[in-house]
Amino acid sequence: MKNFIKKHKKACIIGGVLILLFLIFFIVVFIAPLFSNNKYGDRLEGIEEHEVTKSMVNDVTSALEENEGVTDVSYHNEGRILNFIVTINPSVTLDSVKTYANDVTDTLSKKIKNYYDIEVFFITEEDSDIYPVIGYHHKGAKEFSWSNVGESSE
Repeated sequence: MKNFIKKHKKACIIGGVLILLFLIFFIVVFIAPLFSNNKYGDRLEGIEEHEVTKSMVNDVTSALEENEGVTDVSYHNEGRILNFIVTINPSVTLDSVKTYANDVTDTLSKKIKNYYDIEVFFITEEDSDIYPVIGYHHKGAKEFSWSNVGESSE
């Protein structure tokens, strides 16, 4: 091995420098971004142009609270997902609840609906065979898709 290095000194130096440059490139491009503070990476690009204001949330909250059987509405934003948690009376029918979810999409602008996914959680404070029910509206979709519809949550 020593003889090989002595005979090919220039080639070994150039090869070593190339390997070192490759390792530096690999670390900078693939390893260093893993230590950044942004857990979303570049998925939130453009969020500044699509800000959900307090007045928008208040409009949606008041529209939901006007419905019969709604006792409480809370809101939480997680990245590009708008979560509305609606506490309702367990006697409200599932068909009525599905129309309540449309109040969210009817109140928000098209620009917001095309940028954010919307989740509406319908829960009760009492035990129910129907609830909880979750409605999910993918950005740009026309209607909600529903999970746990009419099934026990256990």
